[in-house]
Amino acid sequence: MSQQVRVEREIKFTGDANQEANVDGYMLPKKMSSIDWFDQRAMDTTNNYTVTVAGSGDTLALSAGGKSGVTVLTGANDNDVSFLATGLVFDISQAPVIETKIYITDVSSSLVYFGFSDATSETTPAATIDADGSTLTAAAIDAAGFVIDADKGTSGIYCASVLSGGTVQSVDTGIDWADTISYVLRVALDTSGNARFYVNGVEKGYIALAVADVPLCAIFNFGTRAAGGQQTMYARYLAKFQNIP
Repeated sequence: MSQQVRVEREIKFTGDANQEANVDGYMLPKKMSSIDWFDQRAMDTTNNYTVTVAGSGDTLALSAGGKSGVTVLTGANDNDVSFLATGLVFDISQAPVIETKIYITDVSSSLVYFGFSDATSETTPAATIDADGSTLTAAAIDAAGFVIDADKGTSGIYCASVLSGGTVQSVDTGIDWADTISYVLRVALDTSGNARFYVNGVEKGYIALAVADVPLCAIFNFGTRAAGGQQTMYARYLAKFQNIP
């Protein structure tokens, strides 16, 4: 009998197995696996996250009323950017992976960055990586993630990275984000610093030598574009994985 069970899609519990305990034994992952569903009473900005809301009236707060996640209200001024970041707890030596699900109300007036960065915030109006002025540029020194920016002149989802303060590398996923739609975004780094990008579980981009071997955080950027006023977005969860040294 094989000592391994390989699953290429999913494990689905049905019948009684879906209504009662369904694992007999001590489950112990070989990799770090952590999911924050943002279902607490309040966000812990002392121990868990750095929140930077330096715009005009921008807020990040845990959602209520059956809408789990972080509710984001961007700043009222054009190019206001706010940030939500973990600690600098990742680096490429452990092949980290992060994932989230983001909902955007009005793409034509919004900026979103989700991915890794060497900095837990930037000084608004700068973002980790964005397209202010229509060209992808980085305030971060090392970063790899997804950029959705109305200033790019499109609602496209871009994979982007910056290595040691160099020129931004990017890949157009070919996906245009429509208003009031959610996407699942995943960024996976390997031990060489190469980055793979997944949208709704499908690989949509690859960038070789995306980042250097430096401490990284998982970070969200949310911003106002096209003088569109305050925008509402949701980040439903943050999943984090990496090898255990």
